Amino acid sequence: MLRSPRAAAAGRLIGSTLLLCVLGAALLIDIDTGALGHQGAGTLLFLSTAAAATGAFPAVGIRLPPAVLAWTACGVALVSLACSVGLRAAAGSGSDLDQASDTYTLFEPAALMVLLHVTARRGSPAGTAVALPLLMTALILRPLVVEVDEASSIVALILTLVAGGALASGLTVRLVAASRRQREEQIRLEQRLGFARDLHDFVAHHISGIVVQAQGARAVAAGDPRAVGDALELIETTGAEALTAMRKMVGALREDTVPNTRARGTDGVRALVADCRLPGARVHFTGTGPADSLPADAAHLVERVVMEALTNIRKHARDCTTARVHLDVSRRRVTARITNDGHHRPPDGTGYGLRGLREVTDAAGGTLTAGPGPGTGWQVGLELPLPLRQVRR
Repeated sequence: MLRSPRAAAAGRLIGSTLLLCVLGAALLIDIDTGALGHQGAGTLLFLSTAAAATGAFPAVGIRLPPAVLAWTACGVALVSLACSVGLRAAAGSGSDLDQASDTYTLFEPAALMVLLHVTARRGSPAGTAVALPLLMTALILRPLVVEVDEASSIVALILTLVAGGALASGLTVRLVAASRRQREEQIRLEQRLGFARDLHDFVAHHISGIVVQAQGARAVAAGDPRAVGDALELIETTGAEALTAMRKMVGALREDTVPNTRARGTDGVRALVADCRLPGARVHFTGTGPADSLPADAAHLVERVVMEALTNIRKHARDCTTARVHLDVSRRRVTARITNDGHHRPPDGTGYGLRGLREVTDAAGGTLTAGPGPGTGWQVGLELPLPLRQVRR
């Protein structure tokens, strides 16, 4: 389950606080034990520790830009490597450096590991590709600069394992975040495709109504001029509804938000039937079962199928006198059937309305059929399982 932004921010704050406490404790231990004041190595150890502190504390306490974080890590790693080279030179010149433990402190490897994890997690790609090998080399090389013996090899092996874990955890978080962003982008794309389908349905439904009303007004203009005014009023109302629907859909496409167009239960289907105007025909609605308890996703898909079927009746059903919309809702299934008694006229081209709705219906686990009905009419049938197999718009 995805966490809320507030919970995620609280988790990041707690993690950063713990890391800062660990780094601070390690630094205090080094100061208390005098590890930074070793004769012959104090200056170099102090310089590498200061560089590690300069890179690690801001990386944990402040959310640095990815490029700044990655290249800062590169700089810290280069300073650490330079100090290792200096320590090796000092050991070869006959100084007091005779043990591997004289060349490293507790704070510096801890800081480098933290920087390794944070850089792998959120550094810029180019800088991270350079910083990670440098940080790993700086961590592993330090115990071996004086001599390679059993003790220094064990320390180097331990640092390698721990650094590998820090690197793996950082890269894992990075990959998970990238996967989440990809999934969110896919969801936005699917929403946009759903909005486009809705826009087609709404616009086709309203425009076909306008065309039918305009044809009717032209047909009765000579015989009953007063009826033209009523038809023009209906055309105006339908056009305004189409513009409102288009504004909602286009606004949703621009803002990546879901338009609030869903009515409760089957109220949207009832409203479609009540507002439908078919020349010379009546549209009847009947329903059985607990229609008000129909889930929103199923109700929205039923509404889109009914809208497309009524639009096709307007465009293709000649001499239609009656159209019927029947819904049957049960606890596990909803069935919608839209029939008419007109003479079906094949469309001039290939339509995308029912084809797209059939794809959505199949993805939801249902079936959508369209074909000649009993007698001379045409029928569209929809069957959906409850709940839907897959939430789709």
